[in-house]
Amino acid sequence: MAQPKSRFLYIDLLRGWAVIVMIEVHVFNAFLIPAFREEAWFKVLNFINGLVAPSFLFIAGYSFVLIAQRKWNDYLSFNETFWKQLGRILQVLVVGYALHIPFFSFSKLLEISWQQWAVFWKVDVLHTIAVSLLTLLALVLLMRIQKKYFAAIVIIAAIMIFGSPLMYDRNIDHIFPEPIANYFTAVHRSQFPLFPWMGFVLCGGITSQLFVWWKVKIEEQKIFRRFFIAGIILIVVSLFADIVPLTVYPAHDFWRSSPGFFFIRLGIVLMLLSTLWYWEKTAQSKPSMVSIVGSESLTAYAGHLLAIYGMFWNNKSLAFIIGKTRTVPEVIGMTLVLIAATIAVSYVWNRIKNWSMFYARVLMYSILTVVVYIFFTNSF
Repeated sequence: MAQPKSRFLYIDLLRGWAVIVMIEVHVFNAFLIPAFREEAWFKVLNFINGLVAPSFLFIAGYSFVLIAQRKWNDYLSFNETFWKQLGRILQVLVVGYALHIPFFSFSKLLEISWQQWAVFWKVDVLHTIAVSLLTLLALVLLMRIQKKYFAAIVIIAAIMIFGSPLMYDRNIDHIFPEPIANYFTAVHRSQFPLFPWMGFVLCGGITSQLFVWWKVKIEEQKIFRRFFIAGIILIVVSLFADIVPLTVYPAHDFWRSSPGFFFIRLGIVLMLLSTLWYWEKTAQSKPSMVSIVGSESLTAYAGHLLAIYGMFWNNKSLAFIIGKTRTVPEVIGMTLVLIAATIAVSYVWNRIKNWSMFYARVLMYSILTVVVYIFFTNSF
């Protein structure tokens, strides 16, 4: 029987809660009657929902750098550990693109126009996570020294955050083809271009690096107290800066590309991270259903999206068939059902992996083989 790897529970908890709330976001977006979105309570919910992606991205960078510090020499020597890490990151990128395939049929894809491929090239959260982690991995090889590595992350993060108002809506099709341009701007409706979303991944890496350095000097409790206070400071300073009548940038979308709003959300994420660490230590909490979802976040993320948007019903998705026709009680019920299903799948998959990685791989490759077979034989 395989022994489960030692994990930081507060990391899995933050990632797990992010996935669970993400399910609510997607269910409400896909099925709620639009009129309800104008009500006051939905604006509050929408703000809370807006913390999901920052948390998901932040914790990806945080956990990556935490692991990188332990495997630094392995990465530099290009041994098996490096190639496994690279493979995991590329797997995230492949899943990101696979979820955007316009039609689940190879023969159909050969017939569609370039315009119909547009949805495939849109950058979503998995694309941004993968490219950001590839950047962090590449910086290990380029910088080689941890202080230089940290400085490089800070510089790139600053570029992504403070350059966002200038890049978010900029058309750069004359510089890059659409598949590449979508990583930098939202002109073609990419949901998570690198400006500013990569900044959350890099800020997670910065926070993790500080944790590693401070841990040898002071107690963990004091470290996370610092993070919590830093979160409050970021929120207060950002709110104050927003009311100062000083314009640095040209007109831009405050809610999507403003550095001020970025730091407000980052501050809240730092406070959530610290709170969950405190919960883990003081409550002596053990792995829960939420943390299991967090440990299997890629499966949970892809699974719930396929449930909503997968074209399994006569080449139509539930989002298309049902549409935005459901009331609040109905979408709450649908959300709870999908959360329960996601928890169940995550739990079973986690138990199988802990029982035997060999059989887990056999199951995974068997499912993949069936999916690939259907993809190449489905005539649509």
